[in-house]
Amino acid sequence: MVEDFEQEDFDMLPQSAKQVLLALSQFEKGLLVKVDLIHRKTGLMPEGLNDAVRHLSKSKLVDILDTPKRIGPYEFYALEITDLGREVLAKFG
Repeated sequence: MVEDFEQEDFDMLPQSAKQVLLALSQFEKGLLVKVDLIHRKTGLMPEGLNDAVRHLSKSKLVDILDTPKRIGPYEFYALEITDLGREVLAKFG
């Protein structure tokens, strides 16, 4: 899994995405974290947080809860760090 992800891939992630990944890693495996909690932990504004989550989702480092429910200006409701996300953070973070 993590073999397909290289240091360069991690370095190309925006700092905001790394912040979100680190914040999510503090929660136990399998726990869905709501957007308002991620916002409080990272301090990112909606545009930055939405952008970070798009990068992380595209890289398969987070899973977004598939729901039509959203909170305010955010493009998602809750998400979870993937096993790959934990491995990448452990190896490169």
